[in-house]
Amino acid sequence: MAPKSKRHLFWNILRLETIVLAQILIFVFACSFLGEELYHQCVSFNSTLTRLIQGSPKVSTTVVTLMATALSLASSALFGLSVKEAMRHKMWSPTPLVEVSAGIALAKGSHILKFDRWRYVAITALTWFIFGLLKLLTTGWTTLLMPTLVDCTFGVVGTELDLASSAFTQLLQIELQVYSPLQIHDDSFPIIDIGGSLSGISAAGTDFGLPGIFNFNGAKYNISTGGILPAIEDYAGSTQTPGATRLSFAGGKVLLNTTILPGVKAGGSSHWLGVQRNYSVYQQGVTANVSCVPATQSEYQLNLSSNHSAFSVPSQSQPYYVWAWDSSANCNGSSPSVQQYITLANSTNQTNEQGSGFLPSVVCPGQRNQTDAAFQKFVIATQGYYKYSFLPSSVCEVTPLLTTVRVNYSSGMIEASGIVESRPFDNSTSELLLFLAGIANYEGRQAQGTATNAIGDALYSIYVAGGNSPIENNTQQVYNELENFWRGVIEFSATFLRSGYSANGAFLDGIPSNMTAPINGTVWMLTMGWANRGALYLFSVLPLGLITLLTILAAAYSIVKLWGERKNVHTQTPFDVSDTLHLITACAAGGLEGKLHPFSSTGLQQNEGIMVMLEEVDEDTKKLVVAPGSSAAAKFDAA
Repeated sequence: MAPKSKRHLFWNILRLETIVLAQILIFVFACSFLGEELYHQCVSFNSTLTRLIQGSPKVSTTVVTLMATALSLASSALFGLSVKEAMRHKMWSPTPLVEVSAGIALAKGSHILKFDRWRYVAITALTWFIFGLLKLLTTGWTTLLMPTLVDCTFGVVGTELDLASSAFTQLLQIELQVYSPLQIHDDSFPIIDIGGSLSGISAAGTDFGLPGIFNFNGAKYNISTGGILPAIEDYAGSTQTPGATRLSFAGGKVLLNTTILPGVKAGGSSHWLGVQRNYSVYQQGVTANVSCVPATQSEYQLNLSSNHSAFSVPSQSQPYYVWAWDSSANCNGSSPSVQQYITLANSTNQTNEQGSGFLPSVVCPGQRNQTDAAFQKFVIATQGYYKYSFLPSSVCEVTPLLTTVRVNYSSGMIEASGIVESRPFDNSTSELLLFLAGIANYEGRQAQGTATNAIGDALYSIYVAGGNSPIENNTQQVYNELENFWRGVIEFSATFLRSGYSANGAFLDGIPSNMTAPINGTVWMLTMGWANRGALYLFSVLPLGLITLLTILAAAYSIVKLWGERKNVHTQTPFDVSDTLHLITACAAGGLEGKLHPFSSTGLQQNEGIMVMLEEVDEDTKKLVVAPGSSAAAKFDAA
């Protein structure tokens, strides 16, 4: 082979390989993009870009359309180049003029229209099919690349403080002994006092369908806390450094260990998870089954009694009396529990029965009987006096429960009412139960003021807001309120405890692993991006895939022909069948003179079947000629 032939062969093959490689790279890019969407199910922009796209949709549409147009033009051009090369090689052998016409149309991204000639229906349909594929390239790229408003789903995993772990129970037992009552009272109990009451009041209103939003440490709960701690940074509340932690917690930042799969810290979710997010997370919670009945119907004979001593208090304006109350209940038969209160009376040592009230609550925190197998509950003895006389002497049995709760985080609100499973406390969690009973005891004492009681006022106000009959006639409804009130107090107490031991600085290196429980869930995100749309995305890459395959086939045909023509130097010189100047020049060389039928409908139809081919006159001159014997063979009936 001559050096010039080798050089022509090398460069021609390299050009064809470049065409194929470029087309394959474009197709691989499309498939990779599609693969990312199918693998991740959802690909999103960060929140800033999402809002930008939402605010200026025409800009994003214009950018994507330009990209899609550029990529489709590139694929069409590469396909056209491969067809041009294939036609150049094919025309060195006899080729019907109709095929030449079809090749020129395909090289220019067009088609032929010969459906009226049955023998050319197939080649016409082929050109139309390829023409359609080329036109669909822009549509496919636009479908693939255009970001839309999509719903995406991701997993949520992490850990949180396990109140039921033996390690935490032991720590709580030690700290309840180490902390001085004054230290706890000064820091935390004002928070517990207000938070517990508000949580109880919020929960009590559910019986009448009253809305209740409870705020604690900057987090908003619907009705009650459910005994959980927020697991999502956006809903965690306060970002201030806590002044105190553990049992002295009085508010501040709590540390979370939650990850949005596949590996994004939930703390950064607001920066990338679209414009709207809803979470559903399975967490450990605490609630309580509370049952309140008249003392005469209770199995616990607590014999609640309240007695007072009156003390005169001199005053410059008018003297008044102070009543010192001792309310006691026989909790275990040997040592009664006593709660002490102070109320005020007028100058005649009489209380205002219409405007003031007394509602003592005595908590029995330990086991009723020493023979009980497990410490699972505590009881509260209570009775209303004066304006709270609608509540007779009653006993409330409180059974705290450890729960697995489905917590929904949506629109800034935490909903922790979806209990999936629950179990009562056992002896291994007795310290936690004593803590909850202690909080209930504190609430029962602090609720009573010198003239009114927060629990009694809440029961009455909620009942009246429900538009019910006179409260004295519906004791059962009052019991339902009271049960929900104490449930709310228990749930808040557990949330307070979690917050204190999850606060920033509660542990040197975060919560120890032997005190944690796993959490998991799902986040639903509304964002601008791409999500798996199934068959729609398959359609978007199908035209490009077929065009890529046709480009490869055309290039392969040219390479095979190149190898066969490697010894013919003249066949290596350029000829572009789609270039009008090349075609006119080749036709004007005289090879077609007198060989074609007249320019009429019949003559044009007869010309379609004439076989033509390229011939080399000298090294740089080509002419289009009719293949030997083709003219006679082409004289067929037009019909």
